[in-house]
Amino acid sequence: MIKQFLLSGALAACVIAAGCGGGSGSSDNSSGSSSGSGSSTSGPIGNTVAVSGPLDTVQSTLSGSLLSPLEKAAQGTPLEGVLVCTDDVVNQNTLDVLDTVLNALQNPGSASGAPAQIQALVLEMTNNLGGLLTSLAGTGGCGGSSGTLPTSNPLAGTPLAPLGDALLPVLQQIQAQAGSGGSSGNGLADLATLVDELNTALQTGLAQVPASAFSQPIVGGVLTTLQAAVSNLASVMDAVASGNSATFQSATQTLLDNLLVNVLTQVIPTSYIETKAGKTGTITGPIDAAAATFSAAVASALTQGESALLAALGSSQLAPVVNPVLNTLLPAILGPITQALAGASGGSSSSGGDITGTPLDALLGPLTTVLSSILGSSSSTCVFANTPLSALCKLLP
Repeated sequence: MIKQFLLSGALAACVIAAGCGGGSGSSDNSSGSSSGSGSSTSGPIGNTVAVSGPLDTVQSTLSGSLLSPLEKAAQGTPLEGVLVCTDDVVNQNTLDVLDTVLNALQNPGSASGAPAQIQALVLEMTNNLGGLLTSLAGTGGCGGSSGTLPTSNPLAGTPLAPLGDALLPVLQQIQAQAGSGGSSGNGLADLATLVDELNTALQTGLAQVPASAFSQPIVGGVLTTLQAAVSNLASVMDAVASGNSATFQSATQTLLDNLLVNVLTQVIPTSYIETKAGKTGTITGPIDAAAATFSAAVASALTQGESALLAALGSSQLAPVVNPVLNTLLPAILGPITQALAGASGGSSSSGGDITGTPLDALLGPLTTVLSSILGSSSSTCVFANTPLSALCKLLP
């Protein structure tokens, strides 16, 4: 029972102990079904490591219903790769690590397999973050099976170069350390240290990226979302490795809250649209409140057993969080985004200025224009007219 672990810290004690904490970097997910291991149907095609667990409903909703349509709207442009890599890192790898822990908590007898599975997921996360660097540069992406990191910073010479300078050496180091296949493997304490190092590198790199990059629609949301997700995952891993039940509860709540809000309001440019309309909080306010309620309920359920946890993570509980975007906003903006990005790749930014110094700049001008005007003007009809979001149609002068 989850309650038993949270009261005793038994999982962390078990997996760090010599007889229970090993595991190589294998991506073989063939351990017993009671641990929830196996191929997941919720992730993007191309993930070589996938975990089925209590968070599957959250993952399948975010990926299949929200991120995948946005990826399709950006199909054939450099933005597509950025979105796919974000989906892989944030929605798949990050939540799969948490799923692995939750699976082990439901069945402590399978906990010995958790370090190996988390190690495989951390390795895949490094692959996908390497793919993110190349996708930001407009030269690659994620979803392949090779998992080869770039040998040099693909963002060199651009305003985003500090991200690659800080992150790439640590990605290479983690792959060398965790992917060596040594017989001793890595216990949770070692893996928590690797995630901490990854987080430090990411935060260091992002802190040197120009603030203007963070203010761009979708691209800025991606940077914000990655920054929070990896930081929150590091907190979860630190709590598990130390066996601190209360900290694990709090870290899980924070990770879920931030991840949901950032995907729904930052990657999907809900907040950007609101700001341009002068209607801040019209959509994001209810999302923030619903996500806080959802994540708090999940954290509380961690002390109440498996049935309570699965109930807290169900689709009916998730619906109030995602429905404001899923049912109204996203369907209204996908068409205009697709049209704005069509044929926009490959040139210089039409907004005047190189924000990223990469092919993404050619998309930011059209994207900014369409999202800024999507609520309607004197010569067009607001896409939210006659919907629950009609208040957004009233632009400031």
